[in-house]
Amino acid sequence: MNEAIVSHDGPGHLWLASLGRRGMELGLQRIQTLLQRLGDPQQPFAVVAVAGTDGKGSTSAMVAAMLQAAMLKVGHYTSPHLLETRERVVLSGQAVPAETLDAALAKVQYACAGDLDPTPFEALTAAALLVFAEAQVDVAVLEVGLGGRLDAVNATEPVVSIITHLDYDHVAVLGHSLPQIAWEKVAIARDGRALVCAQPGLVKPALRKHGIVPRLLTLGHDLLVQQPADLQGQWLSRAQLAGPALGDALPIELSLPGLHQLDNAGLAALAYLAFAEWWLAMHGKPLPPLDEVTPALAEVQWPLRAEILSTGPLVVADAAHNPSGIAALADWLGARGRGWQVMLAVRTDRDAEQLLRALAPVTACFWLPRCEGSTLRSADELAELIDRVAPACAVAVGSAHKCLEQARREVGKGPGVAITGSQHALGEWLKTGVIASPRLNRRLGNAPRSDTPTAG
Repeated sequence: MNEAIVSHDGPGHLWLASLGRRGMELGLQRIQTLLQRLGDPQQPFAVVAVAGTDGKGSTSAMVAAMLQAAMLKVGHYTSPHLLETRERVVLSGQAVPAETLDAALAKVQYACAGDLDPTPFEALTAAALLVFAEAQVDVAVLEVGLGGRLDAVNATEPVVSIITHLDYDHVAVLGHSLPQIAWEKVAIARDGRALVCAQPGLVKPALRKHGIVPRLLTLGHDLLVQQPADLQGQWLSRAQLAGPALGDALPIELSLPGLHQLDNAGLAALAYLAFAEWWLAMHGKPLPPLDEVTPALAEVQWPLRAEILSTGPLVVADAAHNPSGIAALADWLGARGRGWQVMLAVRTDRDAEQLLRALAPVTACFWLPRCEGSTLRSADELAELIDRVAPACAVAVGSAHKCLEQARREVGKGPGVAITGSQHALGEWLKTGVIASPRLNRRLGNAPRSDTPTAG
């Protein structure tokens, strides 16, 4: 959601909300000064940094899960949040209490001392690092907010860096070509330290331009994902990991469905191997082998990533919001049939036509809620666009509650209802009770551990 939207009325959160006027302003000088004033909270623990276009959140969640399975104390910093600000700051799989984050934000505010004006993301990053330092984590997995080179996360010194799938997004800031985008993102790498990636053809030239010489580990060479399978009836995906980085082939199973998640799991596995090597060199004691921690991948609960919200009829929500993410979602939906009822909202800065063309082949009807967010395209504008680029699809406009209610009724012989297109809109619908995420509720400590979706 918008950086200025906060979910707690403590003084730290209220200060964070006041920073919303700054908006987005990339650069490292402010965050570096702020961290120095806070006593460099990022230094006592190891850092794994994750950048990329798609899969940052899922990959970082998988890395955090495996490190936690290795009996390390793990912090996980991610963005954006869907419902509560504290979703971004996670300790051992659980979002920190709002009061803990608020106290850290108040310390950040004090450190600014009236002469330092950070962006909301910089303030949250500093607060997260404070929380992790005070909790005495062994390692923090940090998801880059935007780009990499000038992102606040790059003020840390990662021992392992990951570049997930690269595609076009935020082109006005990062560049209009994939080489430009890669150049921005690979700057999280460090000389002599491991960099894990899946697209060496883009990553290697970008590294050369920076003059960074990491130890490069690539998916498809050092580790291969073989025999990928999407288990539709079980809502799981399964594969086998093999390659020079491993001894024997290793079967894995993911709780996050979709074949694209298997590549994310491969990146996470390579990152774990690289981190375990660094840990042994630094601490003189080994972490558990990969086959002992990959079972944790079957327990990763990343909210609103192909998440089943109900089964009678089937309602699934996915926070895909850019062309490559929507294309992956469309493939996943199409594998389960055509004729989906799709509830959709799109941000004003997204290529709505490209998103619609990807979803249209699997869609019977687009349901377009009228949303409150000023960053979202109007439902009427989207309806006109659908009439032009996807005339075979029906269109309906209404309130979010009505759209979902009617979409459920219209499933008929189709596979079900899919809710997607904008993290901002999904956050709005969570807040107003239109939808509920069991995974998110567990992360926030608001629900029992059972992962059984509701029926109806």
